Amino acid sequence: METNESILVRNVVGLDDRRVIGKMRELRVNCDTLAVSHYIVASATTNAPLALPFDRALAIGDTFVTVQSRENFLAASDPEAQALIADGFKLVGVEAYSRTGNKLGTVATYDFDPVYGTVTSVTLDDGTVFAADTFVFFAPEFVFVDNGAKTAAELRAGVAEAEVEEAVIEEVADEEVAAEDDAEEAVEAEEAAEEAAEAGPELSAEDAQLVELLVGATLVDDVASEDGSFTVAKGTVLTREIVDDAIAHDALLLLTLAADL
Repeated sequence: METNESILVRNVVGLDDRRVIGKMRELRVNCDTLAVSHYIVASATTNAPLALPFDRALAIGDTFVTVQSRENFLAASDPEAQALIADGFKLVGVEAYSRTGNKLGTVATYDFDPVYGTVTSVTLDDGTVFAADTFVFFAPEFVFVDNGAKTAAELRAGVAEAEVEEAVIEEVADEEVAAEDDAEEAVEAEEAAEEAAEAGPELSAEDAQLVELLVGATLVDDVASEDGSFTVAKGTVLTREIVDDAIAHDALLLLTLAADL
């Protein structure tokens, strides 16, 4: 990298001219491209300022800046050259502001890429450095950079986003609570069904007495329901499960007739 100050120690040499054409005096920056656009060179013979377009320089060495020839410079009578020399944007000395509109200081120096001319950082008079990724824009009157401070609009948007996020979190929490309640209700219903199944079918007082008599009795005949889905062999000692199964298949009477009571 080069700085606007380090470049000023270089002389400009024309390879075809085989001599020093001049010495670096100042730089000009393009506000749209945020890059060095021209070198202002003091003529070695007259000390008059000459304008050299950045892309016409061959290279920046550690001792010289090289060009092909004196022809690479803009003509002294060229209005563009005169405007650049007199009023071109220097960047140094321009006030810098944050995105929030607060003054940060004044540009003291800057670094630039010697190959492409891009300004890579600016240093303010208090020593604060802002890299290229913080540049908002350059203008002849001022420079704006992003110092990390949030604008009022961003603060408002942040509050609104936080409120939305909080609402989403509450909604998710409510859904989770509702899901847990549903799960608990399902478990309770399942447990109630299991308890009902274990307790067996509901019976009248008369049938309940009959069941008590049947449990432990022995069948003296085979028993089969009309649809054949319930069968018990002769000689079977009746249990509560068998009796409940008979009730479920509407075969309690058949079971009673075949039992040795």
